[in-house]
Amino acid sequence: MSVQALIAKAIQKADKSYFFEDYSKQAAAVMRTLKAEGWAITRKEADMDVFKQVADEMATGRMKPEEHVQDVYTRVLAKLKEE
Repeated sequence: MSVQALIAKAIQKADKSYFFEDYSKQAAAVMRTLKAEGWAITRKEADMDVFKQVADEMATGRMKPEEHVQDVYTRVLAKLKEE
């Protein structure tokens, strides 16, 4: 399911009223739905400090390129989640 479809479905489930919509309730429902489906909302660009921290912590040694990229990607997302 597309992100747009997930958001639409979450809003529909959250608030069925025709007047006095609760946008906070709708936003919370969207966030829960996206998280449950494995999505994370994060900033488009990270501060250089995040990259420096990831560089200090990332796995090194012999590994497949895709394992290296996965490690870096996972660590960057974790650092952004901490902010």
